[in-house]
Amino acid sequence: MRQDGKWSMAITFISHSSAKTEEDQANADSVRTELMKRLPDFGWEVRVDDHLTPGMAWRSVLYTWMADCDAAVVLVNRDGLESSWLKREVNILLWRQSMGSRLVIVPVLLSGLSPRELRRSEISHLADLQCVVQDDMTGEDVVDRILRRLGRLGTCADTSAMRSMTAKIEHCLDGVTDRFTLRSMAHELGAEGDWRFPTAEEERRHIAHQCLAPVPVLKVPSAVNEVEFFLALDRLDKLISLLLPTWIDPVAVRLLLPGDGQVVATLAGRRTDTAKQHIQRASCASGRYRAEAVSLVAGEAQEAEHMEACRAAVRALLWSDDENDLPLEGHVLFLVIDPSGTDLGAVGKLVHALLERFSWLNIVILTDQADPLSLGPQAARTLHIPLQPGAERQAVRADKALSDIRAQHTGRGKGQAS
Repeated sequence: MRQDGKWSMAITFISHSSAKTEEDQANADSVRTELMKRLPDFGWEVRVDDHLTPGMAWRSVLYTWMADCDAAVVLVNRDGLESSWLKREVNILLWRQSMGSRLVIVPVLLSGLSPRELRRSEISHLADLQCVVQDDMTGEDVVDRILRRLGRLGTCADTSAMRSMTAKIEHCLDGVTDRFTLRSMAHELGAEGDWRFPTAEEERRHIAHQCLAPVPVLKVPSAVNEVEFFLALDRLDKLISLLLPTWIDPVAVRLLLPGDGQVVATLAGRRTDTAKQHIQRASCASGRYRAEAVSLVAGEAQEAEHMEACRAAVRALLWSDDENDLPLEGHVLFLVIDPSGTDLGAVGKLVHALLERFSWLNIVILTDQADPLSLGPQAARTLHIPLQPGAERQAVRADKALSDIRAQHTGRGKGQAS
């Protein structure tokens, strides 16, 4: 069942890019056309940008397709390795997989592209999946290989965290029935073009999927202002919490999701709330991802105090007085550490001790402008997240503006408890 409540075939999204030579473009076109022709015979509904009509807000539509698809076929030629939009599509699809979705991704290396070249590119993570390599195969033979992969699928992808997040945004806006108001909100969030949907339900879905892309943080308060009057207070609160982290590019934080191992990330920020927003954005606001923050106290002989503060935070994460307990099934827990002037070398030793003690714990360390390498190798850092100059300050301004909107709330939403 799709988001609109209607039953349909499973959906395959075809991701592709243009080639520079006529020969490569003709080959890519033949594979794509053959796929579009044969996939419906195997029970698959096809989504590909060939289906977009002139004037359509294509980015919003593509985000919707990527959130809804049950499988994705990524057609990659050598020129596609340099495509910024193909890179974004690949990373969003991998983001969904990282959150536990059963989404199946089939990378197809078209004629002239080798797995070695893919591994050296900015979409190298595709090489970790089972690729279909064309080499000297005809387009029809390539499609046969793809269909064998997809045809064996007995179930469709589950309702992923990404779909859950967009559904929550739609739910928050459920009381807004005026399409012009919803359209104004979409434009405030950065929707392109003048695409007009025939129903308020579709306008709400358009807004929700717009939030899968990064939203300029100072646009969020004005977008919320457009609909605030129509919302009950609890819906307004939920909407604000969902929209505030959308300034963060989800592609940049996808690797915060731990997968099979622990994550130790450094973040070039000062505020623990910034780290929590990054975790919320990476997890699509899933309640299974939770974080506690610890601010260390700089000074001599603070190791024991630092460890005890972290252990107290761990117990809070576990909802238990016994730190030997394990997280609840399916829960992913983060400890955010604010060094607060503590030497990063000492923080690195603390992180090492925490990783040895809690094999399930993920850690984010605020480094501001300090060199994260100062933590030392003992911290086992897996990821560094930079911030654009002034981004954190602007996020604070947006947060204050949203708090003011809430304080002056005059909503008359249907039912004050939803």
